Amino acid sequence: MKRDPVEVLKDLIRIPSASGGEGRVVFYLTELLTEHGLEPIVSGRNVFALRGTGDGPSLLLNSHIDTVPSTDAWTRDPFGAEEEDGRIYGLGSGDAKSAVVGLLAAFLDADLPDSTRVVFTATCDEETGGEGLEKLLPQLGDFDAAVIGEPTSMNVCTAQKGLLKVRLKFLGQAGHASRPQEGVNAIYKTAREMGKVEQLRFDQRNPMLGHPTVVATLIQGGVRSNVIPPECTVTLDCRTTPEHGNEEILALLKETLDAEVEVLSSRFQPVHTRSGEPIVKAAARGIDGAEVKAFGGVSDLFHVRHRPGIIVGPGCPTQSHQADESIEREAFEGGIVGYRNLIEAYFEERGRTMTPPAGGSW
Repeated sequence: MKRDPVEVLKDLIRIPSASGGEGRVVFYLTELLTEHGLEPIVSGRNVFALRGTGDGPSLLLNSHIDTVPSTDAWTRDPFGAEEEDGRIYGLGSGDAKSAVVGLLAAFLDADLPDSTRVVFTATCDEETGGEGLEKLLPQLGDFDAAVIGEPTSMNVCTAQKGLLKVRLKFLGQAGHASRPQEGVNAIYKTAREMGKVEQLRFDQRNPMLGHPTVVATLIQGGVRSNVIPPECTVTLDCRTTPEHGNEEILALLKETLDAEVEVLSSRFQPVHTRSGEPIVKAAARGIDGAEVKAFGGVSDLFHVRHRPGIIVGPGCPTQSHQADESIEREAFEGGIVGYRNLIEAYFEERGRTMTPPAGGSW
């Protein structure tokens, strides 16, 4: 990489890029890719580039350039890119601009065998959904495996839970608070029914993802302090597994609860890449000290579920969306090495199980 990756990371931190405002980052990355003789393609608020045009094994490298908005909780300039005591501070420093720069540096510098193909994508809207990787995929062509850059402390995450969000509506009957016997208190009804939610148990445990979870996250009820509440609503966040998927959890809620159940989101299904896939073996071999585990949230891995994929990147996941977000400089630089080793190890893994084309090798 012709520029110092640390300085590139700091440059990206200095460019605000909350979801919907990624344009300046796209422009910066387009210039950088062009400096290396590539022909990047801008599509909306995304940019991608290609190395190699062969018909051999292919690999997708993706991370997102959008961030959550900054908040008043920050004690530093969220766009200052300050470096202190070996840490680089700034919004998106870990989630996920360090992965963007790390994947980019590895993409530019990795030694690629003949007849291989690697696509680097920097995409928008991962934090909100919208016009990012999902919309870009038809332009990228096919690929055999994918690496999704997110902060994982360079552990290799091969699975993530699905996401089901529902709104429960508990109905009562309005009345005067001085004569509660004349109404039906929807808040009391909600309390009783939510006890059933808290008691839900699931028999099968996924070895990577554990059990599903069903958590109440929002509640709203009542109209005035002197009126028996006729209605109360609760939003549930349900994280699902291959053993207990979105449809099963939804059916269970409808069967268990005396409530109207409205689905707010159910598109994100559980994803699990098998441990024997070449991309998993390559990551475990190429990244020193990496553990194979599950990812704690939902990521763009869902959008590439038709191919084996992993989530891996520098930075501590607990820093994501936190005020004064930061990443250790050493961890960032180590991530670049890990990414490069991963890419090269992947094509070595593929080469072990494939016959080289006539007159050449992978």
